[in-house]
Amino acid sequence: MRFTIDLSNEINEKLSSIAEQSGTTKAEVMRRAFALMAVAQDEKSKGNSLGIVKDKDGVLTAIARVVGL
Repeated sequence: MRFTIDLSNEINEKLSSIAEQSGTTKAEVMRRAFALMAVAQDEKSKGNSLGIVKDKDGVLTAIARVVGL
């Protein structure tokens, strides 16, 4: 299925940058972003949240909570 969206120049440039850095396409970046939003929504409905963690030798340390998703 095709889906057309209008993006600001700023968002389009960031999207292009992320795609280039990850060696993928802008479409794949959008698919991954959707998957992340789906996980965030599912976890939010369970009373959980997403976070940023640091992995040092298998020990995970919470760095920050992702808000606004």
